[in-house]
Amino acid sequence: MTEALPPVPELLWLEREQNPFNVRCLDVRSFTTTMISTAADQRQAIQFRELRNSKGEEYNGKIPENAAHIECQLRYPHQGATRDGPLFMAKEMEDKWDVFLYGGHLYFTRSWTGMLVYRAEISFLDTYAIISSIDSLQVGTQGGVWLAVCAVDFLVKSLLYRRIAPHTVPPSIPEDEMGIAAYSFREYGRWASYATYEDTTRIPVNSCPVRG
Repeated sequence: MTEALPPVPELLWLEREQNPFNVRCLDVRSFTTTMISTAADQRQAIQFRELRNSKGEEYNGKIPENAAHIECQLRYPHQGATRDGPLFMAKEMEDKWDVFLYGGHLYFTRSWTGMLVYRAEISFLDTYAIISSIDSLQVGTQGGVWLAVCAVDFLVKSLLYRRIAPHTVPPSIPEDEMGIAAYSFREYGRWASYATYEDTTRIPVNSCPVRG
């Protein structure tokens, strides 16, 4: 994958009192919303297009390779019926994820490769939904278990609830604005808005602005 660089972005740190999330975060929107992803290999572009036709049934009952099982308690407001199938599908190559629901599990896959990265067990109750465990591919880095929970929480808030939410950056990433912005786009594409080193799971969905 290659990425065309935008003009020099304005990356600003916001203190707790300067944003609705109550965390210190970096506004990366000037970078992530102007980046353009292009496939270095034509096969990548073809695979991305082919995956747009997936209903996600091939992931039903599977877990990520060499997955770590993580117990958690993520709670979201919910009402109404649910139906198995795709919940979010990438429309452009700047969208990095697809999300499916099957058999009480959310499946989070990479839109370019179809790789299953997270499987989350979810229960739908009368007025809320609870994610009680996550099977994660990515736990090898410092704080990997915690980061996996934060990543799933961000994907739910941003892709399924269409909220502008901050995402967590690994502590191994230096506090360098361009480096953080590049990580943010690589992981979350144009859905990345604010990056923080803090725990984002404690931020309620309703505290995050609705995405226009």
